[in-house]
Amino acid sequence: MTLNWTPEVIVAFIVAISGFVLTIITYIKPKTKKITSLNYIRLAILVFSIFIFIDGLSILYISKLLSIISGFILIPFTLSLVIGVTYIIKENFYSPGFVIVIGLSILFIYLGFQPNAVILQEQGGYIRLPWIGLFGNIGMILSAIGGVYIFYWGIKTLKNAPFLIKKEAYLFFLGIFVATVVSMIFYVLYLIDPFYILVSNFALFIGLLIITLSVMIEPKLLYILPFTVYRIVVKDREGYPLFDHDWSKSEISENIFTGFINAIQLMSEEIMNIGGLLDIQLKDGILILHESENITVGLITSKSSKLLKSSLTNFTRDFENIFEKSLKEGNKDMREYESADELIEKYFSNFPSRIISHKRKPLLLTERLLKLPLTLDTDLKTIIKDEKELNFIKSEIFRTPENTAAGFISLYKELKEELDDAENESEKS
Repeated sequence: MTLNWTPEVIVAFIVAISGFVLTIITYIKPKTKKITSLNYIRLAILVFSIFIFIDGLSILYISKLLSIISGFILIPFTLSLVIGVTYIIKENFYSPGFVIVIGLSILFIYLGFQPNAVILQEQGGYIRLPWIGLFGNIGMILSAIGGVYIFYWGIKTLKNAPFLIKKEAYLFFLGIFVATVVSMIFYVLYLIDPFYILVSNFALFIGLLIITLSVMIEPKLLYILPFTVYRIVVKDREGYPLFDHDWSKSEISENIFTGFINAIQLMSEEIMNIGGLLDIQLKDGILILHESENITVGLITSKSSKLLKSSLTNFTRDFENIFEKSLKEGNKDMREYESADELIEKYFSNFPSRIISHKRKPLLLTERLLKLPLTLDTDLKTIIKDEKELNFIKSEIFRTPENTAAGFISLYKELKEELDDAENESEKS
């Protein structure tokens, strides 16, 4: 049997094999392995690779049956894209596009069993098996629906991406543009000249490659749209704040925020005493409370979700286990609980920060990296001997107006001079 090796077959196999490798890479990458929404995008890449591979086989063996089967595989490919993008945007599966794809898929399968859905055709000296008639038109529509969903997702993500991951968002949108707009343009041109199907398939693969790699580099891209995480606060049973982490530009201090949670707990005492989670609906978001034996953790977000509740529950459990000794001793020093930042990285690392909104916004560095004016730094070292206390004071100075620290030093010197004069007078008498 003579095999019909054509440029289209060779490109199809190269793209398919690359797609299989890409699927494996995204699965073994730790940060993206368990992301639900990415599972559907990963499935779409896998199904697309199978679609391209079988399509290549149909041309290689000049088989109409394989060509029709490859067309049917277009259905799970489109469904995976629609479900994945919908889940990323709304954290559920239903959308009008889903219903449309199901309806068209039934018709597409029916048409695939009709005579002359696929024909043999010779163009440019090579044998091809194009889909024709309504079967070919619906196949193009299914591809276009998936493309529209991805493009809409790219625009929304780029528009809403926080400054800190804006560069990755541009790379992500570039991949989407190539996979949808560029690929679809050449797919339409393929109706005129079969050569363009090679370019279309290659553009689609390159676009999916860029999309997947950008998400692997920055998984936070998948959490820009479903909800916005604003702040998390941990307090003890007496109502004192122990830990505070802010993803937004909140001007509310941890004491005020903790007081707000205390007031809510008093009103919901019967519910909170039995433990578990409690959702408090706010004007522009929701407060999720989780109470354990020694602490209460409050998380403010734009809306609730299973992922957030699971992350909050796990965070609360680990916080209580790690700081069990300090909690039972009643230690209320927030500096004792600073290492809880590791738990934020563990359970909330995929949620983007919105504190820095533009490149000119000043950054608040850790106290070990803060550089104060030499005179002020020397004066502070003279006053405060404990290094840990000194670093804490430095970080607080950077949160205050510029003249506050100078005023503090000036007042300290005046009081010290008065105290020295009083001691000298006492010695003389």
